[in-house]
Amino acid sequence: MPHDCWNQIGVRGDRTCPTLETVIHCQNCPVYSQAGRELLDRPAPDDYLAEWTTRLAGDRLQQTEETLSVALFRLGTEWLALPSDVLRQVLPPSPVHSLPHRRDRVLRGLVNVRGQLLLCVALPDLLGLAATSGEAAERLPPGSYARLVVMARGDETWAFETDEFYGLHRCPLPNMHAAPTHASKILATLTQNILHWRDQHVSYLNRDRLFDTLQQQTL
Repeated sequence: MPHDCWNQIGVRGDRTCPTLETVIHCQNCPVYSQAGRELLDRPAPDDYLAEWTTRLAGDRLQQTEETLSVALFRLGTEWLALPSDVLRQVLPPSPVHSLPHRRDRVLRGLVNVRGQLLLCVALPDLLGLAATSGEAAERLPPGSYARLVVMARGDETWAFETDEFYGLHRCPLPNMHAAPTHASKILATLTQNILHWRDQHVSYLNRDRLFDTLQQQTL
């Protein structure tokens, strides 16, 4: 009997095997089962164990590497990040309506977000970021990337405008470093770490410090 009789005279062959009348299908035949056991019991290639040991060890290292999920955005030429869990919505720019009898550089006014009126703040003014110069603006990517971002902490919800919103990014913790001294004192106070992303130094803002400062500045 050929070693692969199921392909020759069995269900995948000409079906002339007399045993088919009893077992109906080759999968029910002892010969087929024995061939399967021999296939599974055959010795592994010499490099098989080493290859899979290396591969699984690499997967374990990758899985155990701690990362932080952040939302990346740009204000002028400054890249910043916030914890992704404060992010609620990212929308196209929307008109901001000033509050009557209120002149405040940080609190811009109210913005309508899907029927809900939210306080909209100017983060560049809050953070003390200088206006983008003409020369610096020329280095920025062409096109309109401005977005309205809605963030929240508990019941506190704020909206702010960005010149560009990149999206979510998982940053390995080894890529985060202590924050250096910024030209802006308030930005230095609110920056928890500096993370490196695409050759950029990104200021990772402390969520609680930011929300507390917004409350103080807009009372």
